[in-house]
Amino acid sequence: MAVAEELNFTRAAERLHLAQQALSTQIRQLEERVGERLLERTTRKVELTPAGEAMLEHARAVLGGADRAVAAARAAGGEGPPLLTIGFLVPADHEPMQQTLALFAERRPDVEVRVHFGEVVDPSAGLREGLADVAVVVGAFDHTGLETLHLWTDPRGVALGARHPLASKPEISIAEMIDEPTFDFKVPDPIYRDYWMATSHRGGRPPKLAAQFRGLDGLLEAVRAGLGLNLIRERIVDTLGPDSGVVYRPVKGLEPADVALAWLEGNDSDLVAEVVRAAREAFGIEPEALPSD
Repeated sequence: MAVAEELNFTRAAERLHLAQQALSTQIRQLEERVGERLLERTTRKVELTPAGEAMLEHARAVLGGADRAVAAARAAGGEGPPLLTIGFLVPADHEPMQQTLALFAERRPDVEVRVHFGEVVDPSAGLREGLADVAVVVGAFDHTGLETLHLWTDPRGVALGARHPLASKPEISIAEMIDEPTFDFKVPDPIYRDYWMATSHRGGRPPKLAAQFRGLDGLLEAVRAGLGLNLIRERIVDTLGPDSGVVYRPVKGLEPADVALAWLEGNDSDLVAEVVRAAREAFGIEPEALPSD
């Protein structure tokens, strides 16, 4: 999973605290056991094969299930209260979301709730890696293996440095946006990358890439330095404050970002079901109608 998400053996080895040679050996042994080539490797890039893509999807579910099994065993063994981890890719101060957590805490005071703040490059906010039981996710990405409940919609515009020439305008056009340099981020999910690179609005023109980032801090530093602009949600910039050196400007004609609650398909945990029920109440979402006989 680490190699598939990083698409780089050096970074994956650092993330796993392994020597790169040892990681390469483990991948080769895995391919021998599976009987299929999982990765295409050249001196310049690493790509998943179709077999690798298929295995990645199931590996995420397997590891997530293993983590849940450990948590259940610990709870049954009396090691502590039941644990629910909620992944976030959005600011956690949205009022109905706070109400959701309050409702859950009121109904399940026996449960310990933890928050996992996901990385920008992980659209599932920790779900696929088993780091979260339920997550608040944003925008378009590959929903394979996930169930979702739409919660709200956030404006989507651009973050740019306060001294950027376009910062003096109250709103910018899509043409102005795609003409400016932007920043790259490596993810194995092309739907997610295309969404935040506004690929559908570029008319086949490749973006001008000024830098690459993995986390929100790196992105904001590049914006603050005036290296370019980047698509972002308004609430993120709002949380930075007026003296951050970063401003938000809406982009005329750009679709907003849908925010949803997500969990793994087949996860019948009563804790996840309780969070979903609390979210429906807090956001005023009617329960889905049952099919008729």
